[in-house]
Amino acid sequence: MPSVALGTTFSGPNNETFKTTDFLGQGAFGEVYRAVGETSGTVVAVKLLPLGALASPESKIALLNEIRTAQRIKHPNVVQMLHVNDGTASQIGPYVVMEYVSGGSLANVLRAGTQIPLERAIDMMIDIAQGAKAINEKLIHRDIKPDNVLIEGSKLKIGDFGISKFVDESTRLHTFKGRQHIWYMAPEGWANQANTIKIDVYSVGLVFYEILALQNPLLPHVADPTDFLDWEKAHLYQPCPDVRTSRNDVPLSIAQLLSRMVSKRPDDRPYWDEVLNVLSQPSVVSGTTKNPTITAAVEAAVARKEQEKRKELELLAQRDKRETQLDLYRYSCAALLAQLDPVVEQFNQEFQYGQITRREEAGIIFYHIPQCHSIQVSFFRPPDSPMKVRNGEVIGGGWIGLSQGISANVVLLKHGADDLYGRWSICEIKISGIVNPPSLIGQFGITKHTVEPFGFKAEYFYEQMQYVGMAHVFNYFFSDDVTGFFAKLIHESCKIGNPVG
Repeated sequence: MPSVALGTTFSGPNNETFKTTDFLGQGAFGEVYRAVGETSGTVVAVKLLPLGALASPESKIALLNEIRTAQRIKHPNVVQMLHVNDGTASQIGPYVVMEYVSGGSLANVLRAGTQIPLERAIDMMIDIAQGAKAINEKLIHRDIKPDNVLIEGSKLKIGDFGISKFVDESTRLHTFKGRQHIWYMAPEGWANQANTIKIDVYSVGLVFYEILALQNPLLPHVADPTDFLDWEKAHLYQPCPDVRTSRNDVPLSIAQLLSRMVSKRPDDRPYWDEVLNVLSQPSVVSGTTKNPTITAAVEAAVARKEQEKRKELELLAQRDKRETQLDLYRYSCAALLAQLDPVVEQFNQEFQYGQITRREEAGIIFYHIPQCHSIQVSFFRPPDSPMKVRNGEVIGGGWIGLSQGISANVVLLKHGADDLYGRWSICEIKISGIVNPPSLIGQFGITKHTVEPFGFKAEYFYEQMQYVGMAHVFNYFFSDDVTGFFAKLIHESCKIGNPVG
Protein backbone atom coordinates (compact mmCIF):
# COMPACT_ATOMS: atom_id res chain seq x y z
CA MET A 1 0.00 0.00 0.00
CA PRO A 2 1.32 3.49 -0.83
CA SER A 3 2.26 5.54 2.21
CA VAL A 4 1.51 8.92 0.63
CA ALA A 5 -2.06 9.93 -0.24
CA LEU A 6 -2.66 11.01 -3.83
CA GLY A 7 -3.04 14.77 -4.03
CA THR A 8 -0.25 15.36 -1.50
CA THR A 9 1.91 18.36 -2.38
CA PHE A 10 5.64 18.82 -2.13
CA SER A 11 8.31 21.23 -3.32
CA GLY A 12 10.12 20.40 -6.55
CA PRO A 13 12.51 22.01 -9.03
CA ASN A 14 12.61 25.81 -8.98
CA ASN A 15 10.59 25.72 -5.74
CA GLU A 16 7.45 24.85 -7.71
CA THR A 17 4.73 22.99 -5.86
CA PHE A 18 4.00 19.52 -7.24
CA LYS A 19 1.04 17.25 -6.49
CA THR A 20 1.07 13.43 -6.54
CA THR A 21 -1.38 12.00 -9.07
CA ASP A 22 -0.57 8.28 -9.36
CA PHE A 23 1.25 5.57 -7.44
CA LEU A 24 3.68 3.93 -9.89
CA GLY A 25 5.06 1.17 -7.69
CA GLN A 26 7.46 0.01 -5.01
CA GLY A 27 11.11 -0.23 -6.07
CA ALA A 28 14.03 -1.86 -4.29
CA PHE A 29 14.70 1.36 -2.43
CA GLY A 30 11.42 3.23 -2.12
CA GLU A 31 7.97 4.08 -3.41
CA VAL A 32 7.59 5.90 -6.74
CA TYR A 33 4.78 8.33 -7.65
CA ARG A 34 3.84 10.39 -10.68
CA ALA A 35 3.31 14.09 -9.89
CA VAL A 36 2.41 17.27 -11.77
CA GLY A 37 3.66 20.80 -11.28
CA GLU A 38 0.78 23.07 -10.26
CA THR A 39 2.21 26.04 -12.21
CA SER A 40 4.04 24.54 -15.18
CA GLY A 41 2.06 21.32 -15.63
CA THR A 42 5.37 19.45 -15.83
CA VAL A 43 5.00 15.72 -15.18
CA VAL A 44 7.72 14.20 -12.99
CA ALA A 45 8.44 11.01 -11.07
CA VAL A 46 9.11 11.30 -7.34
CA LYS A 47 10.86 8.55 -5.39
CA LEU A 48 10.71 8.44 -1.59
CA LEU A 49 14.05 7.79 0.11
CA PRO A 50 13.73 5.62 3.24
CA LEU A 51 16.89 6.97 4.84
CA GLY A 52 15.92 5.27 8.10
CA ALA A 53 16.77 1.94 6.49
CA LEU A 54 20.43 2.93 6.24
CA ALA A 55 22.78 1.92 9.01
CA SER A 56 24.42 5.22 9.92
CA PRO A 57 24.18 9.00 9.53
CA GLU A 58 27.29 8.78 7.35
CA SER A 59 25.48 6.48 4.92
CA LYS A 60 22.57 8.89 4.69
CA ILE A 61 24.88 11.80 3.96
CA ALA A 62 26.74 9.72 1.36
CA LEU A 63 23.48 8.81 -0.39
CA LEU A 64 22.31 12.42 -0.58
CA ASN A 65 25.73 13.52 -1.84
CA GLU A 66 25.71 10.83 -4.52
CA ILE A 67 22.24 11.87 -5.68
CA ARG A 68 23.41 15.48 -5.86
CA THR A 69 26.33 14.29 -7.99
CA ALA A 70 23.84 12.45 -10.19
CA GLN A 71 21.94 15.72 -10.68
CA ARG A 72 24.92 17.03 -12.64
CA ILE A 73 24.59 14.26 -15.25
CA LYS A 74 22.66 15.68 -18.19
CA HIS A 75 22.44 13.40 -21.21
CA PRO A 76 19.59 12.37 -23.53
CA ASN A 77 20.17 8.68 -22.63
CA VAL A 78 20.06 9.25 -18.88
CA VAL A 79 16.97 9.85 -16.74
CA GLN A 80 17.65 13.28 -15.29
CA MET A 81 17.60 13.86 -11.54
CA LEU A 82 15.82 17.19 -11.09
CA HIS A 83 15.62 17.82 -7.35
CA VAL A 84 16.50 16.20 -4.02
CA ASN A 85 15.07 16.93 -0.57
CA ASP A 86 16.63 15.52 2.60
CA GLY A 87 13.28 15.51 4.39
CA THR A 88 13.64 18.91 5.98
CA ALA A 89 10.27 20.69 6.03
CA SER A 90 8.70 17.95 3.92
CA GLN A 91 5.45 16.17 4.70
CA ILE A 92 6.47 13.16 2.60
CA GLY A 93 9.97 12.73 4.07
CA PRO A 94 13.17 12.68 2.00
CA TYR A 95 12.65 12.27 -1.74
CA VAL A 96 14.16 12.77 -5.17
CA VAL A 97 12.35 14.22 -8.18
CA MET A 98 13.24 12.74 -11.59
CA GLU A 99 12.33 13.19 -15.21
CA TYR A 100 9.18 11.19 -15.95
CA VAL A 101 9.62 8.61 -18.73
CA SER A 102 6.31 7.38 -20.13
CA GLY A 103 7.21 4.46 -22.40
CA GLY A 104 7.81 1.72 -19.84
CA SER A 105 11.00 -0.30 -19.44
CA LEU A 106 13.22 -2.41 -21.65
CA ALA A 107 12.25 -5.36 -19.43
CA ASN A 108 8.66 -5.08 -20.69
CA VAL A 109 9.85 -5.14 -24.30
CA LEU A 110 12.02 -8.22 -23.72
CA ARG A 111 9.28 -10.07 -21.84
CA ALA A 112 7.06 -9.75 -24.93
CA GLY A 113 9.40 -12.29 -26.55
CA THR A 114 9.42 -10.69 -30.03
CA GLN A 115 12.79 -10.55 -31.78
CA ILE A 116 14.00 -6.98 -32.21
CA PRO A 117 15.21 -6.17 -35.75
CA LEU A 118 19.00 -5.99 -35.84
CA GLU A 119 19.27 -2.34 -36.86
CA ARG A 120 16.86 -1.30 -34.10
CA ALA A 121 18.68 -3.54 -31.59
CA ILE A 122 21.98 -1.83 -32.44
CA ASP A 123 20.40 1.62 -32.00
CA MET A 124 19.13 0.52 -28.57
CA MET A 125 22.58 -0.74 -27.58
CA ILE A 126 24.17 2.55 -28.69
CA ASP A 127 21.67 4.48 -26.53
CA ILE A 128 22.48 2.35 -23.48
CA ALA A 129 26.25 2.60 -24.04
CA GLN A 130 26.07 6.39 -24.44
CA GLY A 131 24.01 6.69 -21.25
CA ALA A 132 26.33 4.40 -19.30
CA LYS A 133 29.37 6.36 -20.50
CA ALA A 134 27.80 9.61 -19.32
CA ILE A 135 26.99 8.12 -15.92
CA ASN A 136 30.44 6.55 -15.52
CA GLU A 137 32.11 9.90 -16.05
CA LYS A 138 30.80 10.82 -12.59
CA LEU A 139 29.44 7.66 -10.92
CA ILE A 140 29.34 3.88 -11.04
CA HIS A 141 25.76 2.74 -11.54
CA ARG A 142 26.18 -0.80 -10.08
CA ASP A 143 22.71 -2.02 -11.07
CA ILE A 144 22.15 -1.70 -14.82
CA LYS A 145 19.45 -4.14 -15.87
CA PRO A 146 16.45 -4.08 -18.24
CA ASP A 147 14.14 -2.81 -15.48
CA ASN A 148 16.34 0.26 -15.07
CA VAL A 149 16.42 1.07 -18.79
CA LEU A 150 13.38 3.21 -19.65
CA ILE A 151 11.91 4.07 -23.04
CA GLU A 152 10.76 7.47 -24.29
CA GLY A 153 9.64 7.23 -27.91
CA SER A 154 12.52 5.59 -29.75
CA LYS A 155 15.11 6.65 -27.18
CA LEU A 156 16.39 4.56 -24.25
CA LYS A 157 17.36 6.15 -20.93
CA ILE A 158 19.16 4.64 -17.95
CA GLY A 159 17.59 5.37 -14.58
CA ASP A 160 18.00 4.54 -10.87
CA PHE A 161 21.67 5.54 -10.72
CA GLY A 162 23.16 7.23 -7.67
CA ILE A 163 21.03 4.98 -5.44
CA SER A 164 21.78 1.35 -6.20
CA LYS A 165 24.87 0.86 -4.02
CA PHE A 166 22.78 1.88 -1.02
CA VAL A 167 20.14 -0.75 -1.81
CA ASP A 168 22.63 -3.41 -0.70
CA GLU A 169 23.04 -1.71 2.66
CA SER A 170 19.34 -1.15 3.30
CA THR A 171 18.56 -4.81 2.56
CA ARG A 172 21.71 -6.44 3.87
CA LEU A 173 19.85 -8.32 6.62
CA HIS A 174 17.55 -9.95 4.10
CA THR A 175 18.09 -12.84 1.73
CA PHE A 176 19.34 -12.23 -1.81
CA LYS A 177 16.50 -14.37 -3.16
CA GLY A 178 14.33 -12.57 -5.65
CA ARG A 179 16.66 -9.62 -6.13
CA GLN A 180 16.95 -9.38 -9.89
CA HIS A 181 20.26 -7.55 -9.95
CA ILE A 182 22.01 -10.84 -9.20
CA TRP A 183 21.27 -11.72 -12.82
CA TYR A 184 23.66 -8.96 -13.93
CA MET A 185 26.25 -8.76 -11.13
CA ALA A 186 29.87 -8.89 -12.32
CA PRO A 187 32.28 -11.47 -10.84
CA GLU A 188 34.13 -8.81 -8.84
CA GLY A 189 30.84 -7.89 -7.18
CA TRP A 190 30.45 -11.46 -5.92
CA ALA A 191 34.08 -11.46 -4.73
CA ASN A 192 33.64 -8.13 -2.85
CA GLN A 193 36.42 -6.57 -4.89
CA ALA A 194 36.71 -2.86 -5.65
CA ASN A 195 34.05 -1.56 -8.01
CA THR A 196 35.14 0.23 -11.18
CA ILE A 197 33.19 1.30 -14.25
CA LYS A 198 33.97 -2.16 -15.66
CA ILE A 199 31.27 -3.57 -13.37
CA ASP A 200 28.75 -1.56 -15.43
CA VAL A 201 30.34 -2.72 -18.70
CA TYR A 202 29.70 -6.33 -17.62
CA SER A 203 26.05 -5.68 -16.74
CA VAL A 204 25.43 -3.83 -19.99
CA GLY A 205 27.05 -6.69 -21.91
CA LEU A 206 24.46 -9.07 -20.46
CA VAL A 207 21.67 -6.62 -21.30
CA PHE A 208 22.98 -6.47 -24.89
CA TYR A 209 22.77 -10.29 -25.05
CA GLU A 210 19.13 -10.08 -24.00
CA ILE A 211 18.33 -7.40 -26.56
CA LEU A 212 19.68 -9.65 -29.30
CA ALA A 213 18.73 -13.13 -28.02
CA LEU A 214 15.84 -12.34 -25.60
CA GLN A 215 17.49 -14.33 -22.79
CA ASN A 216 20.23 -13.82 -20.24
CA PRO A 217 23.07 -16.02 -21.58
CA LEU A 218 23.82 -17.44 -18.13
CA LEU A 219 20.24 -18.49 -17.36
CA PRO A 220 20.69 -22.05 -18.78
CA HIS A 221 23.37 -22.62 -16.12
CA VAL A 222 21.07 -21.59 -13.23
CA ALA A 223 18.84 -24.26 -11.70
CA ASP A 224 16.85 -21.80 -9.56
CA PRO A 225 16.66 -18.25 -11.01
CA THR A 226 15.93 -16.84 -7.54
CA ASP A 227 18.93 -18.49 -5.86
CA PHE A 228 21.96 -16.21 -5.45
CA LEU A 229 24.31 -19.21 -5.04
CA ASP A 230 23.34 -20.54 -8.48
CA TRP A 231 23.94 -17.10 -9.99
CA GLU A 232 27.24 -16.69 -8.19
CA LYS A 233 28.58 -19.91 -9.72
CA ALA A 234 27.31 -18.91 -13.16
CA HIS A 235 28.90 -15.45 -13.04
CA LEU A 236 32.19 -16.75 -11.68
CA TYR A 237 32.69 -19.90 -13.74
CA GLN A 238 30.37 -20.13 -16.75
CA PRO A 239 31.36 -18.49 -20.06
CA CYS A 240 28.66 -16.80 -22.10
CA PRO A 241 28.14 -18.51 -25.46
CA ASP A 242 28.66 -16.77 -28.78
CA VAL A 243 25.47 -14.73 -29.23
CA ARG A 244 25.31 -16.00 -32.83
CA THR A 245 24.34 -19.45 -31.54
CA SER A 246 20.99 -17.84 -30.65
CA ARG A 247 20.85 -15.33 -33.49
CA ASN A 248 22.81 -15.86 -36.69
CA ASP A 249 22.35 -12.38 -38.20
CA VAL A 250 24.55 -10.76 -35.51
CA PRO A 251 27.81 -9.50 -37.06
CA LEU A 252 31.07 -11.08 -35.91
CA SER A 253 32.31 -7.71 -34.62
CA ILE A 254 29.35 -7.40 -32.23
CA ALA A 255 29.61 -11.04 -31.16
CA GLN A 256 33.25 -10.44 -30.21
CA LEU A 257 32.36 -7.19 -28.46
CA LEU A 258 29.72 -8.85 -26.27
CA SER A 259 32.10 -11.67 -25.39
CA ARG A 260 34.70 -9.14 -24.22
CA MET A 261 32.17 -7.05 -22.29
CA VAL A 262 31.19 -10.08 -20.18
CA SER A 263 34.76 -11.26 -19.62
CA LYS A 264 35.33 -12.46 -16.06
CA ARG A 265 38.42 -10.24 -15.72
CA PRO A 266 37.58 -6.52 -15.50
CA ASP A 267 40.77 -5.56 -17.35
CA ASP A 268 39.70 -7.65 -20.35
CA ARG A 269 36.50 -5.62 -20.82
CA PRO A 270 36.48 -2.67 -23.24
CA TYR A 271 35.85 0.95 -22.31
CA TRP A 272 32.76 2.75 -23.57
CA ASP A 273 34.52 4.56 -26.43
CA GLU A 274 35.52 1.22 -27.94
CA VAL A 275 32.03 -0.21 -27.38
CA LEU A 276 30.51 2.75 -29.20
CA ASN A 277 33.09 2.58 -31.97
CA VAL A 278 32.27 -1.07 -32.73
CA LEU A 279 28.51 -0.51 -32.57
CA SER A 280 28.74 2.53 -34.84
CA GLN A 281 30.76 0.89 -37.63
CA PRO A 282 28.87 1.29 -40.94
CA SER A 283 29.80 -2.27 -41.94
CA VAL A 284 27.83 -3.65 -39.00
CA VAL A 285 24.54 -3.32 -40.86
CA SER A 286 25.47 -2.29 -44.39
CA GLY A 287 26.68 -5.68 -45.61
CA THR A 288 29.99 -4.28 -46.93
CA THR A 289 31.87 -6.89 -49.01
CA LYS A 290 34.78 -8.43 -47.07
CA ASN A 291 37.58 -10.85 -47.88
CA PRO A 292 36.13 -14.28 -46.95
CA THR A 293 39.56 -15.71 -46.09
CA ILE A 294 40.22 -12.99 -43.51
CA THR A 295 36.72 -13.45 -42.08
CA ALA A 296 37.37 -17.19 -41.75
CA ALA A 297 40.69 -16.49 -40.04
CA VAL A 298 39.02 -14.17 -37.54
CA GLU A 299 36.29 -16.75 -36.91
CA ALA A 300 38.94 -19.39 -36.20
CA ALA A 301 40.82 -17.08 -33.86
CA VAL A 302 37.62 -16.19 -32.00
CA ALA A 303 36.66 -19.86 -31.64
CA ARG A 304 40.12 -20.70 -30.28
CA LYS A 305 39.91 -17.78 -27.84
CA GLU A 306 36.51 -18.94 -26.60
CA GLN A 307 37.80 -22.49 -26.12
CA GLU A 308 40.76 -21.19 -24.10
CA LYS A 309 38.37 -19.12 -22.00
CA ARG A 310 36.18 -22.16 -21.25
CA LYS A 311 39.20 -24.24 -20.20
CA GLU A 312 40.48 -21.43 -18.00
CA LEU A 313 37.11 -21.08 -16.25
CA GLU A 314 36.88 -24.84 -15.74
CA LEU A 315 40.29 -24.82 -14.06
CA LEU A 316 39.31 -21.80 -11.97
CA ALA A 317 36.10 -23.53 -10.86
CA GLN A 318 38.05 -26.65 -9.90
CA ARG A 319 40.59 -24.59 -7.96
CA ASP A 320 37.96 -22.61 -6.08
CA LYS A 321 36.01 -25.77 -5.32
CA ARG A 322 39.20 -27.32 -3.93
CA GLU A 323 39.87 -24.24 -1.79
CA THR A 324 36.31 -24.34 -0.45
CA GLN A 325 36.68 -28.03 0.36
CA LEU A 326 39.96 -27.33 2.17
CA ASP A 327 38.30 -24.58 4.23
CA LEU A 328 35.51 -26.97 5.23
CA TYR A 329 38.09 -29.65 6.03
CA ARG A 330 40.09 -27.30 8.24
CA TYR A 331 36.90 -26.48 10.11
CA SER A 332 36.16 -30.17 10.61
CA CYS A 333 39.69 -30.78 11.91
CA ALA A 334 39.33 -27.93 14.39
CA ALA A 335 35.92 -29.31 15.42
CA LEU A 336 37.47 -32.71 16.16
CA LEU A 337 40.10 -31.17 18.42
CA ALA A 338 37.35 -29.22 20.18
CA GLN A 339 35.61 -32.54 20.94
CA LEU A 340 38.69 -33.60 22.92
CA ASP A 341 38.74 -30.51 25.15
CA PRO A 342 36.16 -31.74 27.71
CA VAL A 343 38.21 -34.92 28.26
CA VAL A 344 41.34 -32.85 28.90
CA GLU A 345 39.42 -30.53 31.23
CA GLN A 346 38.06 -33.45 33.26
CA PHE A 347 41.56 -34.94 33.67
CA ASN A 348 43.01 -31.57 34.68
CA GLN A 349 40.27 -31.04 37.27
CA GLU A 350 40.72 -34.44 38.85
CA PHE A 351 44.51 -34.89 38.69
CA GLN A 352 46.49 -32.89 41.25
CA TYR A 353 50.04 -33.60 40.06
CA GLY A 354 50.04 -31.72 36.78
CA GLN A 355 48.03 -30.70 33.76
CA ILE A 356 47.63 -32.00 30.23
CA THR A 357 48.95 -29.30 27.92
CA ARG A 358 48.62 -28.99 24.16
CA ARG A 359 51.08 -27.67 21.61
CA GLU A 360 51.43 -27.85 17.85
CA GLU A 361 54.69 -28.45 16.04
CA ALA A 362 55.21 -29.07 12.32
CA GLY A 363 51.52 -29.81 11.83
CA ILE A 364 51.34 -32.37 14.67
CA ILE A 365 49.28 -31.68 17.80
CA PHE A 366 50.88 -32.99 21.00
CA TYR A 367 48.92 -33.59 24.20
CA HIS A 368 51.57 -33.73 26.92
CA ILE A 369 50.43 -35.83 29.88
CA PRO A 370 52.35 -35.30 33.16
CA GLN A 371 55.13 -37.92 33.56
CA CYS A 372 53.64 -40.00 30.73
CA HIS A 373 53.88 -40.53 27.00
CA SER A 374 52.33 -37.80 24.84
CA ILE A 375 49.35 -38.35 22.62
CA GLN A 376 49.83 -37.19 19.05
CA VAL A 377 47.18 -36.12 16.54
CA SER A 378 47.91 -35.34 12.90
CA PHE A 379 45.62 -34.71 9.95
CA PHE A 380 46.25 -35.87 6.40
CA ARG A 381 45.63 -33.89 3.27
CA PRO A 382 42.15 -34.71 1.93
CA PRO A 383 42.00 -37.21 -0.95
CA ASP A 384 41.98 -36.07 -4.56
CA SER A 385 38.66 -37.85 -4.97
CA PRO A 386 36.31 -39.33 -2.33
CA MET A 387 36.14 -43.12 -1.84
CA LYS A 388 33.14 -45.12 -0.67
CA VAL A 389 33.39 -46.57 2.83
CA ARG A 390 30.61 -47.70 5.23
CA ASN A 391 27.79 -46.07 3.23
CA GLY A 392 29.69 -42.80 3.12
CA GLU A 393 32.61 -41.12 1.39
CA VAL A 394 36.04 -40.66 2.93
CA ILE A 395 36.84 -36.94 2.57
CA GLY A 396 39.68 -36.76 5.09
CA GLY A 397 41.63 -38.60 7.71
CA GLY A 398 44.36 -38.52 10.28
CA TRP A 399 46.31 -40.40 12.93
CA ILE A 400 45.83 -40.37 16.69
CA GLY A 401 47.82 -42.37 19.20
CA LEU A 402 50.84 -42.90 21.42
CA SER A 403 54.26 -42.88 19.81
CA GLN A 404 55.05 -46.09 21.73
CA GLY A 405 51.65 -47.65 22.12
CA ILE A 406 48.23 -48.08 20.59
CA SER A 407 46.96 -45.79 17.85
CA ALA A 408 44.17 -45.52 15.28
CA ASN A 409 43.06 -43.51 12.31
CA VAL A 410 40.46 -40.78 12.47
CA VAL A 411 38.29 -40.97 9.35
CA LEU A 412 36.09 -38.11 8.10
CA LEU A 413 33.01 -39.60 6.43
CA LYS A 414 30.54 -37.59 4.38
CA HIS A 415 26.97 -38.89 4.13
CA GLY A 416 25.10 -37.23 1.25
CA ALA A 417 25.58 -34.05 -0.79
CA ASP A 418 24.17 -31.84 1.97
CA ASP A 419 26.69 -33.08 4.54
CA LEU A 420 29.30 -30.36 4.00
CA TYR A 421 31.51 -31.09 7.00
CA GLY A 422 31.28 -34.85 7.42
CA ARG A 423 31.51 -36.80 10.69
CA TRP A 424 34.62 -38.20 12.34
CA SER A 425 34.97 -41.87 13.21
CA ILE A 426 37.73 -43.91 14.80
CA CYS A 427 39.17 -46.78 12.77
CA GLU A 428 41.37 -49.24 14.66
CA ILE A 429 43.48 -51.49 12.44
CA LYS A 430 44.49 -55.01 13.35
CA ILE A 431 46.39 -57.64 11.39
CA SER A 432 44.21 -60.39 10.00
CA GLY A 433 44.51 -63.84 11.54
CA ILE A 434 45.34 -65.33 8.14
CA VAL A 435 48.61 -63.38 8.00
CA ASN A 436 51.87 -63.97 9.89
CA PRO A 437 52.49 -60.54 11.53
CA PRO A 438 56.32 -60.60 11.27
CA SER A 439 55.99 -60.96 7.49
CA LEU A 440 54.50 -57.45 7.36
CA ILE A 441 57.38 -55.71 9.12
CA GLY A 442 58.80 -53.09 6.78
CA GLN A 443 55.53 -52.80 4.89
CA PHE A 444 52.63 -50.32 5.36
CA GLY A 445 54.64 -48.47 8.02
CA ILE A 446 54.68 -51.51 10.32
CA THR A 447 57.76 -52.04 12.51
CA LYS A 448 58.67 -54.54 15.22
CA HIS A 449 57.47 -51.92 17.74
CA THR A 450 53.99 -51.57 16.22
CA VAL A 451 51.25 -52.20 18.79
CA GLU A 452 47.73 -53.27 17.87
CA PRO A 453 45.39 -51.60 17.32
CA PHE A 454 47.25 -49.13 15.15
CA GLY A 455 46.57 -46.51 12.50
CA PHE A 456 48.14 -46.03 9.11
CA LYS A 457 50.35 -43.02 8.55
CA ALA A 458 49.60 -40.59 5.73
CA GLU A 459 51.45 -42.38 2.94
CA TYR A 460 49.40 -45.58 3.37
CA PHE A 461 46.06 -44.35 4.71
CA TYR A 462 44.00 -43.67 1.57
CA GLU A 463 45.48 -46.63 -0.30
CA GLN A 464 44.51 -49.05 2.46
CA MET A 465 41.10 -47.55 3.25
CA GLN A 466 39.81 -48.76 -0.09
CA TYR A 467 39.94 -52.34 1.26
CA VAL A 468 37.46 -51.72 4.09
CA GLY A 469 34.83 -54.45 4.01
CA MET A 470 36.95 -56.77 1.85
CA ALA A 471 39.00 -59.87 2.67
CA HIS A 472 42.40 -58.34 3.29
CA VAL A 473 45.55 -58.61 5.38
CA PHE A 474 44.03 -56.07 7.80
CA ASN A 475 40.80 -55.91 9.75
CA TYR A 476 39.14 -52.51 10.23
CA PHE A 477 37.13 -51.72 13.36
CA PHE A 478 35.09 -48.50 13.21
CA SER A 479 33.59 -46.54 16.08
CA ASP A 480 31.91 -43.14 16.27
CA ASP A 481 33.21 -42.61 19.83
CA VAL A 482 36.24 -40.43 19.11
CA THR A 483 36.36 -38.96 22.62
CA GLY A 484 36.11 -42.45 24.09
CA PHE A 485 39.22 -43.54 22.17
CA PHE A 486 41.05 -40.37 23.24
CA ALA A 487 40.19 -41.16 26.87
CA LYS A 488 41.47 -44.70 26.28
CA LEU A 489 44.78 -43.24 25.04
CA ILE A 490 45.10 -41.13 28.18
CA HIS A 491 44.46 -44.24 30.25
CA GLU A 492 47.07 -46.25 28.32
CA SER A 493 49.60 -43.42 28.66
CA CYS A 494 49.08 -43.25 32.41
CA LYS A 495 49.51 -47.03 32.72
CA ILE A 496 52.80 -46.93 30.77
CA GLY A 497 54.14 -44.12 32.91
CA ASN A 498 57.36 -42.14 32.39
CA PRO A 499 58.69 -42.22 28.82
CA VAL A 500 62.07 -43.89 28.44
CA GLY A 501 64.96 -41.68 27.39
